[in-house]
Order: sequence, then C-alpha cells, then structure tokens
Amino acid sequence: MITAFRKTAETFAGGAKTLEQKYFVSPEIFAEEQEKIFAKQWILVGHQSQIADTGDYVVQQVIGESLIVIRDKTGEIRGFYNVCRHRGTRLKEDACGHASAIQCPYHAWTYALDGRLIGAPHMDQVPGFDK
Repeated sequence: MITAFRKTAETFAGGAKTLEQKYFVSPEIFAEEQEKIFAKQWILVGHQSQIADTGDYVVQQVIGESLIVIRDKTGEIRGFYNVCRHRGTRLKEDACGHASAIQCPYHAWTYALDGRLIGAPHMDQVPGFDK
C-alpha cells in the first residue's frame, strides 16, 4: 500500500536549511557537476531487458555524449560512443532497435557487435591501414 507523505509544520526540522537557488538552476554549476561527479561514476542508461537478444541496442545521451549500448554475439553488453571513427558521423539516430552489425551511413564503415571494425570500403588501398 502506498501512503502519501504530506509536509506539515511538524515534519520540518528546526534550524534546517536548503541550498541557494543557484545550485538548482545555474548552468555553470550543472556543468561542474557533470565533470566532477557524473563523468566519474557509473550511470544507468537502461535495463538489460531492453537489449535481451543479440543485436538489440539502445541509444542514450549521457553527459553530452551519444552512446550505443548493445548486446553482442556472446551475450555481453557493450557500450560505445555513437560515432564512426572515420569521420565522426552519428551511427544510430533511433532510440532503440536491432542490428546484425553497425554501419555508418556516410561511408559504410561497418562494426561488429563487439565494436571491431569489420568493413571499411576502399581502405585496403591505403598503405598501412590497419582495421
């Protein structure tokens, strides 16, 4: 059973204080929190049931970065920046889906579900290129 909690004069502790308004609305303080707190901690991006099958993925924004979280062929859950390492193009625009591989829409560079580059058209002609 859920009960409602109503604040009354009796629920407030004497001498209690709150933070100044700027701590709740300041973009500068928020940016500092992102850098000093959130960038250094684990952040929930979803539940494993959202990517139950091989190739299922979700795309989330975390601290200004777009991430792909995907289940690979071994069942491992992996996370990657949602950009192609070739030209920085966004790999997936949709919030979730299923893929047998991840392919860049720009030059068709293709990544396995474990993040390995498995296809880079015409790059075999570039001396010293190593996938």
